[in-house]
Amino acid sequence: KIRSSIPIDVVAAMRLLTYAVYGELGPALTSFLVGTLIDLDHIVDYLYAHGKRWDWKKVNGAHHEKHSGKLYVPLHSYELLLLFFLLTLSLNLTPWRVGISLSILAHFLCDQFFNPGRKFSTYFLISRIIHKFDADKVLKEHKKVMIEVATK
Repeated sequence: KIRSSIPIDVVAAMRLLTYAVYGELGPALTSFLVGTLIDLDHIVDYLYAHGKRWDWKKVNGAHHEKHSGKLYVPLHSYELLLLFFLLTLSLNLTPWRVGISLSILAHFLCDQFFNPGRKFSTYFLISRIIHKFDADKVLKEHKKVMIEVATK
């Protein structure tokens, strides 16, 4: 449970950094919300793995790719982060652009650090598309984990 709160703490730190640098509450709060709510894309993986029946125990268990063999998480993508950053290139949007970009980047880096079974390329949408979202191909140790899940 401690591991799951660390990315949120880091995203909160990005919010504080945004506020400290720019002194604007709106961009700081938005950076926190975006950096946290980006995890809503895990719902796609949950639905693919478990169907429409909502089970909070399974939601909190995460790692739905263990059950489905697929890893979608469409918003967890360095390409989308870069696209957002480039589309918002404007001096007037700097606090918003920087705060949101830093929060998303911090979220991705924390995910990678605290989920050692993920390759760096796991967080590139194009890599997941090329590999047809196959967890065996986009994760480091997926086959080993699948065998453990099957034997339990």
